[in-house]
Amino acid sequence: MQNILLKNKRGTMIAASEVRFKTEDEFERFVIGAPEILPGVFILKRQVRGGKDIPDVVGIDPENFAVIIENKNVPVDEKILSQIMRYAVWADTHQEAFRAWWAEAKDRPDDIEVDWDHLQIRVIVLAPSIKPIVLRLVKKLGYPFDLVEIKRFHIAKEEIILVNRLEPTEDEEGGPTKAKQVYDKEFYMTRRNPTSVVTFFKLEADLQKVVRQKGWQLDAKFNSYYAGFNHGFFVAFGVAWTGTKSLEVFAKIPKNLAARAKKLCPYPSEYDERGKRLNIPVTSDLKPKQLTPLLQFAYNSLVGDHAGV
Repeated sequence: MQNILLKNKRGTMIAASEVRFKTEDEFERFVIGAPEILPGVFILKRQVRGGKDIPDVVGIDPENFAVIIENKNVPVDEKILSQIMRYAVWADTHQEAFRAWWAEAKDRPDDIEVDWDHLQIRVIVLAPSIKPIVLRLVKKLGYPFDLVEIKRFHIAKEEIILVNRLEPTEDEEGGPTKAKQVYDKEFYMTRRNPTSVVTFFKLEADLQKVVRQKGWQLDAKFNSYYAGFNHGFFVAFGVAWTGTKSLEVFAKIPKNLAARAKKLCPYPSEYDERGKRLNIPVTSDLKPKQLTPLLQFAYNSLVGDHAGV
């Protein structure tokens, strides 16, 4: 077990105790229920069965990758390599299964368009700790990998999740890695309505202005389906695509605070329980500055829930 120290607003150091997940199933359910840990990944199937070389969790991401997700509730060493390699080979040779699961899915996101003729394979390994040798060896397997360490800590009634995405050092570079997409205006112009792209970037700039004026500790992060303002790995609010033309501003709000948050919103809004966010459709009269009280509420909720202060 591990302890960490955090500093609260008064400058006092507080000890946080690690709390392990009781079972692999609990760990897996937590990961799937926290979209910030698997940003953009749409889960197609959990507990896939049919043979020893078939993974438990599979999905699709916005970059046209079929995603294999391996959750381990124990420290991971190089012994895992043969297992995940079998999973990757299975996925590569059974792409029709992904296509079938995609067709069966009832809640497919509008922002993922799969090019089945050019589908690639990506593997994500999540565990409380991963030995450095795994990071050095996965590049030799021929598939892009994401290695993510996840630990849970408690301070009184607060829960803190530490997410550490392992990155190779310069001397470890050179193996197959998932190409990093640049989410600029050119990227969106080829996939979305050009007029809406202009609106998307204007809304992001307006939200950025509110963030600077308030002095919030948030960084703008882009992906193919939204521009979000993050505190670490967690999103506070942002602007998202709901189609090729339509947009919405969203604020991440816990379910128990949704009613209070809705009262702070001066525009029509809808709470998404699955995504735990309040969505505000973008219309010509929407002004992000008018959303400042709601954005403040989302920011305070996020910092309070995840920073332990």
